[in-house]
Amino acid sequence: MRKVYINGLLLVGLVILIIVIYTKWISVETEAFAQGFQAEERKFIILQERQPIYMKDTAFLKIGEIEANQPFAIIGEDEAYYELRLGKMTVFVRKGQAIVEKKKVMTAVHTEQHAAIKTQQKTIVYDAANLQSATLMYLEEGYRYPVVQEEKDWYIVNIGERLGYVSKRSVALDEGLPVLVYHHILPKSLMKTTASTISLEAFEQQMDYLADNKFKTLMANQFYDYLEGRLVVPTNALLITFDDGLLSTKEYAYPILKQHGFTAIQHIISSRVNRAQEGQVFDAEGPLQFFTNSDLIELADVFQFEAHTYDLHSLNEGIGIALERSEEEIIMDLQHNRQQVPDAISLAYPYGHYNEEFMRAAKEVGLLIAFTTVEGYANMNASNYEVCRFGMTEKKSFEQFTTYVNGNMIWQ
Repeated sequence: MRKVYINGLLLVGLVILIIVIYTKWISVETEAFAQGFQAEERKFIILQERQPIYMKDTAFLKIGEIEANQPFAIIGEDEAYYELRLGKMTVFVRKGQAIVEKKKVMTAVHTEQHAAIKTQQKTIVYDAANLQSATLMYLEEGYRYPVVQEEKDWYIVNIGERLGYVSKRSVALDEGLPVLVYHHILPKSLMKTTASTISLEAFEQQMDYLADNKFKTLMANQFYDYLEGRLVVPTNALLITFDDGLLSTKEYAYPILKQHGFTAIQHIISSRVNRAQEGQVFDAEGPLQFFTNSDLIELADVFQFEAHTYDLHSLNEGIGIALERSEEEIIMDLQHNRQQVPDAISLAYPYGHYNEEFMRAAKEVGLLIAFTTVEGYANMNASNYEVCRFGMTEKKSFEQFTTYVNGNMIWQ
């Protein structure tokens, strides 16, 4: 009888222990979910040795290394690569010696980008907010990486459903990308005004500087992915834009850009395309001339053609006429504009004038970015429909140009 009693007590104790453990597990899981995690069954890899991770842009580009003996959830695979998430991006690890398992793990729920950081050397990402904790991965030198959170002395990245910690002392906060905007280009001897005009000599000096310092120009889709936290870009990346589709940029900018292997965006006022006959001859001393359809085809190896409205590029008493139009009228104009530039994903507001109706119209027709004339850097803090640029005219000094493209301009 006593033995039965003792066995009963042991059974009761075991049940209580199971309840306590289960309750504690539920509590931990609930707390983890509240802190941005949820339990999921995932396929994950543990590498037997450190391996590079690659981003797929125009080619596979190494952007870091993930450490051995750390579990990383994978989202897919093909014959050659495992696919993981880095923030919102898909990154790739070559298949090799790795353990592949399925199990229930706590995965991060919140993966929205918070900001971006710039690496100035190869940078460690830690397993916890502690310099003595294990290493999860390494970030390459000279890139801008999206981060999902900020916590005291740490920036937090999401890699393979793991939160990784980057010491603020090891990186710089990304101020944003430089975006240059040009309009009219003429040799200095032919210039009659500096309004929206830069000399050929100044433009050539600026492009030589970018080439000598190995700057990388982005296309519109790459720029959009950067703003959305879906693309790691070099610290020396920038965007070159032109507004209006002026023939002077074919005459003077195009050959210089092509020589250096640069690309640029041309925002087109489509009602002004084909004002002249095909094969028009450039006249530096005459009225402004605009691209023809044949120019759009001929120059497509350097210029990406984007939207600048069909017929809203005019002023009424100093105010852009688009601000007098209804949202429906702006939508109709932009739809007409996009017939000329069907692949456009960006818009430049005429004269930089815009309002809520203009922004909503741009979204409605499927444009993903809109550029203003407000001077500053383009970053994740602002709306994609209020992107800052830096206006390049003859009034800007070469020192101002270099300060801006190097990320050192301070905005009051």
